[in-house]
Amino acid sequence: MNQTSLIKIMGIIMALGLLGCSQPASFSSHEEFAKLSAQQQVQACRQQQTDRESTPFVSFDLGASRPANSGLSGLLADVQHRKTVSLNGQWQYLIDQLDMGDKGITMQGGVGLGQQALPTQLLEYAFSDTASLKVPGDWNSQQPSLEWYRGVIWYKRSFNFNAQSNEKTFLYFDGAYLKKDIYLNGELIARHDGGFTAFNIDVSSHLKTGENSLIIKVDSRSDPAGIPTEYNDWMNYGGLTRDISLVSTPQSYIQNYKVQLDNDTGSNIQGWVQVQGDAGEVVINIEQAGIAQTIQVNDEGYGEFSFSAKVKRWSPQQPHRYEVKLSYASDQITSNIGFRTIQTQGAKILLNGQAIFLRGISMHEESLLKAGRANDQSDAQAAVKVLKDLNVNFVRLAHYQHNQHMIEAAEAAGILIWAELPIYHSMAFDNPCTLASAKRQFSEMIARDQNRAAIVLWSISNETPVSEARNQFLASLANHVRSVDDGRLITSALFGRRDEMESVAENVGKRVLKTNGRNGKLVTLVPNPDPVTIVLDDPLGEIVDVVGYNQYLGWYVSAVATRVMRESDWDLTEDEFRTVMLSEMKKVKIESHLNKPIIISEFGAGAKQGFNSEEGHIWSEQFQKEVYLSQFELLKNIPDLAGISPWVLKDFRSPYRLNKQFQNYWNRKGLVSEEGIKKMAFHTLANYYRTLENKGLSENKQVGASR
Repeated sequence: MNQTSLIKIMGIIMALGLLGCSQPASFSSHEEFAKLSAQQQVQACRQQQTDRESTPFVSFDLGASRPANSGLSGLLADVQHRKTVSLNGQWQYLIDQLDMGDKGITMQGGVGLGQQALPTQLLEYAFSDTASLKVPGDWNSQQPSLEWYRGVIWYKRSFNFNAQSNEKTFLYFDGAYLKKDIYLNGELIARHDGGFTAFNIDVSSHLKTGENSLIIKVDSRSDPAGIPTEYNDWMNYGGLTRDISLVSTPQSYIQNYKVQLDNDTGSNIQGWVQVQGDAGEVVINIEQAGIAQTIQVNDEGYGEFSFSAKVKRWSPQQPHRYEVKLSYASDQITSNIGFRTIQTQGAKILLNGQAIFLRGISMHEESLLKAGRANDQSDAQAAVKVLKDLNVNFVRLAHYQHNQHMIEAAEAAGILIWAELPIYHSMAFDNPCTLASAKRQFSEMIARDQNRAAIVLWSISNETPVSEARNQFLASLANHVRSVDDGRLITSALFGRRDEMESVAENVGKRVLKTNGRNGKLVTLVPNPDPVTIVLDDPLGEIVDVVGYNQYLGWYVSAVATRVMRESDWDLTEDEFRTVMLSEMKKVKIESHLNKPIIISEFGAGAKQGFNSEEGHIWSEQFQKEVYLSQFELLKNIPDLAGISPWVLKDFRSPYRLNKQFQNYWNRKGLVSEEGIKKMAFHTLANYYRTLENKGLSENKQVGASR
């Protein structure tokens, strides 16, 4: 970077207050910021200590893998099919609550340089062999003392390596939460922000033959301008939560590629390939389809292709995949790839040209087999088994990119996927750094999973309140995603605004007649010739291809209603209103004027597994079941309904859920308990989906109303 560029960047840092990306900027600052290159934006947003300014931020070089399209990160594709050495296992660790481990001379030697303290050395820190954490794994579920810890932990492990002169070696992370500083043999070599996206670092020049020392500073603290932001309704499990490996390639190698069916015609396989090396040829072989194509790459190692092909389509009924081989110089990689098209036609979602109703469920990356995050093949297989028991053909992987084992297992099983970036609730939508981070993390998501046929929806947000800044932010992000990947649909989960819930509450509440005050009994309902209608008029609906909507009439609206009742001097208790609401839900209509598919992306109710109450206690399994049954009736009143993904497959950890009797820091809306026991509502939903499946998958009208 030349001096003029650096001065310009530092001027913007000072003008915008972007040091650490903590201060929002005005719209005019957005315009100034947008004029910078991607790399300059990173420098402006993330410069910190003077002695660390030259440290690379991995995966911020957005143009590294695809010069013709500056959207993708420099990620290695298909690492599981390359020459790898796993770095999983036991790692030593140090807790650094005050974040002092890389500050000051008496600290640096023990942590940053990985030295062991000698009796004659004054080091405040030093690793020992006595304390270790399993990798992959979150620290919160491994040590009782760390259950609620948010902060810095330093990881260390040593490994032997024999460098080969004809190879390059990369350090690959499938994800780690949240902010990482990576030291190799005492040198800070890279940094990365983002807890759920994959990244890699070329460490060829940093490795030595024999023993090597790898130290990683992991900071699980989020911030108001970050992604995810400071407060979320899930556990921010900290640590090296996913696979870590050394990946070796020839000096000239295939970096990344896209091989997918043309989404418009469905008759051509098209895509691109990016190599690192001299200009030359890349050969694509799909032996099962009788395909052998030679692709010319330019001086920048990039080549595009399109050729006609007759291939079996991947679908939930027949999740057929082909073995695709790419060869370049001495490098060869193989992957199993499915081919399908995904489009919309009015209010229908078309898979391979046929309308499909998405029978789904939402899920967090919460293991069904152990405490904490899911992170390996056994976790993924266990999840897929439960999904199949539920009779789904679709899963919403909320609210972030899940690990590669889950994606692979779902695709092999024929389960369609909604993949999401953790843009959630109120964020720093007016901060240009936050937008830059969102685009970069989405690029990393796409770079890893762009060849996964199962992923049909990219979600750009969940439950974000309407504002002009938010609208501009998400419109820009949607444009970015489309520019990088045009083979999938874009969605977002909107949510019911308070005024909508209050309107429903008032409409229903006015119809309730009671006698004898609090000790009285509900005796009748006033006839309602005008059913309650919720109109999805969020401006975000204009931006997305598929409208997601989170709707909790059977749960949260009753609490809102009670407040409305009190303010209106109506003598109605919350439990009484909730009882009425369950019967009235079937009359509520949900519609939009967009002529786009609607997915009810969340609905449900909390239930403590094993708690039973025939009187309709709201935390009982019986009540959760009744909410689902009422919801099924409501679905008939949604003309543009194309799918549902109720909330949520399994109870999940959340510091946001403080009811000690029933929640105890768990979100209890799961259909499966934290012990893996299926609740009543699980079987209710499974039976409902079985009925839909038996009627056929191609008719949305079986569930939604006719227009």
